Amino acid sequence: MKLYPVNIDLFHRRCLIVGGGTVAFRKLKRLLACSAIVTVISPEFAPDFFQISTDNHFMLIKREVKKTDIDHYFMVFATTSDAKINEALSEWARQKNILCNIADNPNLSDFTLPSVVEQGDLNITISTNGKSPALSKHLRKQFMQLFGQEYAIFLTIMGNLREILGTTKTTPDDRKIKYHELIDNGIIQKIKEKDIKSISKILVDITGYQLNDVLEQTIISKLIET
Repeated sequence: MKLYPVNIDLFHRRCLIVGGGTVAFRKLKRLLACSAIVTVISPEFAPDFFQISTDNHFMLIKREVKKTDIDHYFMVFATTSDAKINEALSEWARQKNILCNIADNPNLSDFTLPSVVEQGDLNITISTNGKSPALSKHLRKQFMQLFGQEYAIFLTIMGNLREILGTTKTTPDDRKIKYHELIDNGIIQKIKEKDIKSISKILVDITGYQLNDVLEQTIISKLIET
C-alpha cells in the first residue's frame, strides 16, 4: 500500500502514547518538540521519563490502558511489548476515527514514522513504506553526513531575510529569484567554511542587505562557531 507523505502541525494537539519504554520515550521527545500535549499511560516507566522538564506539556499515568482512554485524542501511539494490547488499541482507534501508530507493525497502523534527518528547520524524512526500517536508518546515517549544521544556519538567515523582504515593494517573483541566487552562489558552502565576510558579500550583492541587517552579528557568529 502506498502511503501519503505529509507534515502535520501538532501545536497543542492532544496525543496519547501507550507504553513506558525507550520507544515510547523517543516518541514523547519528538512530540514535545512539536509542541503537542502528550499523555503517556503505562504500568511502568523508564527512568528517562522523569528527567524531562515539567515545563513541557505532558502527563504520566501509571496503570494499564483502558478503551475509554483514547477518547478525544488526535493521535495514539502504541509502543507496548504486548501484541494483544497493541492490536486492541489499533481496533479501538479505528472505531473512533483516531489516527493510530503501532510500533514495528505497519499493517496495523494508520501511519508510519519515517527516519528523520534534522538540522534546525531542515527536516529530511526517509520512508520505505514499512518494507525496511533498516534501510531507512542506513540512509539516515548517510544523510546526516551530507547535511550539516550549515543548513540550519542558512535557514535561520533565510527566515529573517524573508521577513525583511516581505515588507518591501519587491514582487514574490523577484524575491523567489533572489532566494535561488543565494543558493546558487554558494552561500551554504561559505557558511560551512565559516567565512562570514563572503556570506555578507553574497547577501549584499544579491539582496542589498548586510548580514547585520538580516541577523545580529553576535548570533550568526555563535552559530558558525558551533
